Amino acid sequence: MPVHFLEINEHTLGKPGATSSGGSIAPWKLLARCEGNAAESCVLIKRLKEMAAANLKDGKSALSALDKLINVAATGKPIENFYDSKQSHPLHEFVYKDRNRVIWRIRKGDVRIAFYYAEGKIIFLADVFAKRKGKLTKGEKKQLEDEVKAYIDAEDGQQVLVISHQGE
Repeated sequence: MPVHFLEINEHTLGKPGATSSGGSIAPWKLLARCEGNAAESCVLIKRLKEMAAANLKDGKSALSALDKLINVAATGKPIENFYDSKQSHPLHEFVYKDRNRVIWRIRKGDVRIAFYYAEGKIIFLADVFAKRKGKLTKGEKKQLEDEVKAYIDAEDGQQVLVISHQGE
């Protein structure tokens, strides 16, 4: 059974035009899981909207961080070239299917975007959340692991179905 993922780009954020790498390096593709086959069911976008409704400052930080990540991904260059070690570093590691898996994070203020480097030039955006205390809770770790495992399982089963935003 296919698992739907939305490609996150400038159009997804409601910005006109498309980002181009402008070079010979293939861009990173940013994907986020959807609960159905429509762009409106994207879990990450729903979380962004909930965050903005609960705390405008967090919502703006999340949107700013995602906008920068979209532009960085378009270059095709290593993501860590564009962030210092306080902004981006490994957030959580776990073993799944006999391999060590690393979930990274990008920080903007109190907001974290958690992501996983998938096969090829794909970055799976696992979650966006506000974090005001240092360490992840067991529940937060489990939630991130479950998201990444769902992506890995879909990828391994060749069940990744990328959908585009309406109007794209």
